[in-house]
Formats: sequence, structure tokens, C-alpha cells
Amino acid sequence: MKIKCVENRKKLLPEEIRSNYSISDNEFSIKIEKEYVVYAMTLHCGHVWYYICDESYSYYPVWNPSPFFIVIDGKLSRYWVYSFIEGEITTLRPRWGFSQWAEDPDYYDRLTDGEEAAVALFKTYKELMDIEFPDPSITQIATVGDSEWLICPDCMDAWNSPGDKDGMVICPKCKTMMHNPRYTTDRVTH
Repeated sequence: MKIKCVENRKKLLPEEIRSNYSISDNEFSIKIEKEYVVYAMTLHCGHVWYYICDESYSYYPVWNPSPFFIVIDGKLSRYWVYSFIEGEITTLRPRWGFSQWAEDPDYYDRLTDGEEAAVALFKTYKELMDIEFPDPSITQIATVGDSEWLICPDCMDAWNSPGDKDGMVICPKCKTMMHNPRYTTDRVTH
């Protein structure tokens, strides 16, 4: 799922968010017109909140209210599951995210606390979700070597990559991200 920031000022948020969530004008580190990958989402104060790696990203995503964004690609990640965490009334929230996050009410706290296992797990899923769908801001396409291999047009390195499930690929040598020429949007997934 991909979203684009269209606003970032607290004063323009709906009243139900401003009155129920203590935020300052400089708490949101998002750039207008920038696109963000959504790594998880939840509901709070009657609105969807997206967990994204914003401009202050270090090792964990932060949640931002949906009124700041428009959805530019609504496809949900194949890594996501849905969960509803029960607890005190203030913590009742549906969650969409990878299973360890969605189903564990304490995962995000461990992640923000910098616990090594939680950080490593998020990094793994972030890398998977970053290449899952095509990125229209990138124009470069990997070259097909044969049925098993792709070639990086930047460094000419070749690597085994027969798959068509991800929209993007990353050259293992120079780390350039480019479109996967084998990816098709009309494939059926189960």
C-alpha cells in the first residue's frame, strides 16, 4: 500500500483527532507530495492511521493520521494479516500488518524500545514490502539475462532471480532498485 502526503499541519486535522490526541505542530515529520509505503495500519479517533517511515525514520515507523494523505495504491501487502487486539477500551484497535505485529499487542513497544529482535524483524519486513509493488518514481528496469537471471544496467552484475511476485528488484552488488521485468499485475495470488 502506498500513500501520498497532501497536508502536514495539525490545525487542519479533524477536531476528533486534535481533541483526543495530544500532538504539537512539529510532531509530524512528513513532506507534502512525498509518497510513503504503509507498513501497518490501525484505527484511532475514528480515522485510519498509517505506520510509515517518515522524515525522522531511524529504525521504526511512526503512525500518522489518514487525513494527511491520499491513497495512491490501495493494494494490501501479501505479508499483512488482520487482527483485533482486545484489552482496555483505549487499546481496542483493529490492526493490519505482518503477523508478529498485528497479533502481538506488545510488538510495537518492543520495536520502539529498540529491542534487537523486534528491530531486525521490522527491517526484514520493510525490505520485503519496499520491493513488493512497482514504484512509478523509478524508471530503470532490470535486464533479463535468461529464464533464471537478471542483469543490472548500472553495474552489469547478474544475479539469479526467476521470480515474478515482486514489482521491484534490488541489485545485490550496487544496491540499485529497479523494476522487475518479469512482474505481471494480472497474476492470480492465493
